[in-house]
Amino acid sequence: MEKRKITTDDLLSLKWISDPQVSPDGTRVLFVQKIADREGDTYRSHLWVAPLNGGPARQFTAGNHQDSQPRWSPDGTWIAFLSDRGAATGGEPGAKKPRQIYVIPADGGEARQVTAGTNSPSEVAWSPDGRTLAFVGKPDQPKADKSDVKVITRVRYKFDGEGYWDGRYKHLFTVPATGGEIRQLTSDDFDHVDPAWSPDGRALACISNRTSEADYTNVTDVWVFPVSGEDPKCLTQSAGPSSLPAWSPDGSLIAYLGHDNSYVSATNTSLWIVPSAGGAARNVTAQFDRSLVHHIINDMRAHPKVGGPLWTPDGRRVLVLIAEGAGNTLGVVDVQTGNVTVLTSARREIYGWGFSKTREAAVLAVSDPLTPGDLWSARISGTQVREQRLTMVNRELLDGIALSIPERFMYEGADAWPVEAWVMRPVEFREDGRYPTVLQIHGGPHSAYGEAFFHEFQLLAAQGFAVVYTNPRGSQGYGQRFTAATHHDWGGKDYEDIMRGLDAAIARYPFIDTERLGVAGGSYGGFMTNWVIGHTDRFKAAVTMRSISNHLSQWGTSDLAYMKGFWEFPGDPWESPTWYWEHSPLAFVANIRTPLLILHSEMDLRCPIPEGEQLFAALKKLRREVVFVRFPHESHDLSRIGKPAHRVERLRLIVNWLVDHLASRVSAREAVAAGGSTE
Repeated sequence: MEKRKITTDDLLSLKWISDPQVSPDGTRVLFVQKIADREGDTYRSHLWVAPLNGGPARQFTAGNHQDSQPRWSPDGTWIAFLSDRGAATGGEPGAKKPRQIYVIPADGGEARQVTAGTNSPSEVAWSPDGRTLAFVGKPDQPKADKSDVKVITRVRYKFDGEGYWDGRYKHLFTVPATGGEIRQLTSDDFDHVDPAWSPDGRALACISNRTSEADYTNVTDVWVFPVSGEDPKCLTQSAGPSSLPAWSPDGSLIAYLGHDNSYVSATNTSLWIVPSAGGAARNVTAQFDRSLVHHIINDMRAHPKVGGPLWTPDGRRVLVLIAEGAGNTLGVVDVQTGNVTVLTSARREIYGWGFSKTREAAVLAVSDPLTPGDLWSARISGTQVREQRLTMVNRELLDGIALSIPERFMYEGADAWPVEAWVMRPVEFREDGRYPTVLQIHGGPHSAYGEAFFHEFQLLAAQGFAVVYTNPRGSQGYGQRFTAATHHDWGGKDYEDIMRGLDAAIARYPFIDTERLGVAGGSYGGFMTNWVIGHTDRFKAAVTMRSISNHLSQWGTSDLAYMKGFWEFPGDPWESPTWYWEHSPLAFVANIRTPLLILHSEMDLRCPIPEGEQLFAALKKLRREVVFVRFPHESHDLSRIGKPAHRVERLRLIVNWLVDHLASRVSAREAVAAGGSTE
C-alpha cells in the first residue's frame, strides 16, 4: 500500500491515551482516551479498560463530556473519576466546564455523582479502607456581586492555564465514597496539594507552604494532617520545592520528590525521605546525577503528571522516573544505600505509569518518534523487566502515512561539551536533492527534545523540509552541570551550542540547503529564535511562538518570571537593569532582517502577549517583513491543548510561512545548475 504524507488535519484524527491505572490485583489497566470533537471545537475523553495479559481494550464510559483521573478503590470493586458530564459551560469564552467526582462499579454500571457545588475537585485519592475519598478543591464560592472589577492584593494572582485567581486557596477535602457531607480538612490562606493517605487511614500527607512568603518562593514542605482534626505537623524544613509524598508500607517514613534550590529551577530533583513521626529529611539520591522528573517536550501533551515515588511492599526500595538524555527510564532506588538501578533502557518518552499493589505488574504510557502514545505492560522481577505492547490506538491512521525517522548524532558544543541532536529528512527524500531546512529550538530552557512523536516536525518533513533540533546546555537529562549552564547566560553559550549544532548537521548531511534555512521555537525557544535573528542573517525565515522579547517587561507581567532573579538572572530588574536589557532580543531588533511570523496567545500568562506586541511594533516601525497572529482565549500551551481549530490553524500558518519563504524559492546552486540567473 502506497503511503501518503501527514497533514495538518491528521492532528485531529489522533487518539491520545494517558493516566494508566493498574487494578489492585494486577489483571487490568484503566486509562483515559482523548479525541478531538471537530464539530464542537473541543475534546472528549473517556475511560477505557484493557487486560494486562493482552487482548482488546474496551470503552468503559461514553458521552459528550470529559472523563479523567480514574482511580481504583483499594479492593478493586469501584472506580472514582472526574467528569464534567451534566455541567454547563459558564463564564467567559473558553472557560472550562466544572468537574465533579463520580464513582462507578468496576464491572460496569451507572456512574454516581459524589460531589456537587463549586469545589472544583482534583487529585482524588481513596482511603485505605475504601470508604472515603480525599481530594484537592476550593471552598464553595460565595455568590458573586455584579462587579467585574478585580482587586489584586497578592503577587501570585494568575497562573497560565488556570487564569486569574478567584480568591480561593486549594485545600484538602474528604467525602464519603457513597456521597454525603463534604468536609474541609485544611484551612487558612495557603494552598495544599498532593494528598496521600497514611496506611492506617488516620492522616493525609500533603504539600504546602504555610508561611507569608509562599508567593515569593518555590519552597514547599511535607505536611501531615490528622483526619480527626488535630493540629497538623510540618515534617520538613525545605530549602526548595517538595512534591508527591508517599508513605512507606509500615507508615514510618514518607518519600517525596524535591531539591534544595542549589540552582533553583535548574536543580536536579531527587528522592527524599523523612520520618513520619518527625526527624531530619534525607536526600537519598544526592549522588545520582540525573533528575527524577518527566522533562520531554512535544506537541502531543502538556506537562503530564507521571506519578510520584512508589514504595515496594518490603519498604526497602522506591520506584522512580528518571530523566535520561532524550528519554525517560524506570528506576528503583535502594532506600538505605541510595543506589539507583535503571530497569528500562529503551530510547523513548515515558509520560505515565501505573502499578499493581505488589509492584510486580506495571503499565507504562510511552511515546517514540513514530508513536504518539500507547500502553505497554511491564512485568518486574528483581531488576528484570519483561514488556508487552497493549495498545495501538493510532495504527489505523498511521499505517497509511509515511513518517520521517529522526537520525540522532552528537556534536561538540561550546567549551567542547558533547551535545545531542537530530535531523529529520523530508518524507520524499532523494539522495541528489537539496532541501530547505528548519532549525527548531525547544522551550524551558530546562526541558528537552526527546525520542517522542512530534506532529509539527512530521508535518514539516511531509512538506519537503529537513528538520534539525538539538538539546543545548540548559536541557534537562544530561546532569546537573549541563542543566545549570544557562545561569546568567541566556543568549551566550546556549546560542553557541545551537548554532554549532546546525553547523554540525550541515557538515554531516549535504542535502541541507544552506541558502534556505529557517528557524522556529516557542517560549524560551521563542526567545532564542528572536535572539538568533538579531545576531545573524543566515536564516531566510523565522517563526517565533509564545516568545520573550523583553526581559524587563516579562518580569512584571508573567505569572512566574518575577522568580527569575533568584538565580537564573542576576537579581531583579532594578538591581541589574543593564543585564536584563542587554540580554533582551528587543535590544537587537534593528539588526533583524529575517522575515518573521509571530504567533502568540492572548491568554498566555507565562509569556504575556505584550512580548509579541513589542517585537511586532518595533519591526513594523523599522519597515521589516513581519506578521503578527493572535489566538483568542488560548494559553501558553496552545500547541498542545489549545482548541482543535486553533491548533490546526497554527500549523497551517507555520507551514505556509515557511513554504512561501523557503520551499518556493530555488537556491542559487539549483538555479545555476538549471541554467538560470541567481539575481
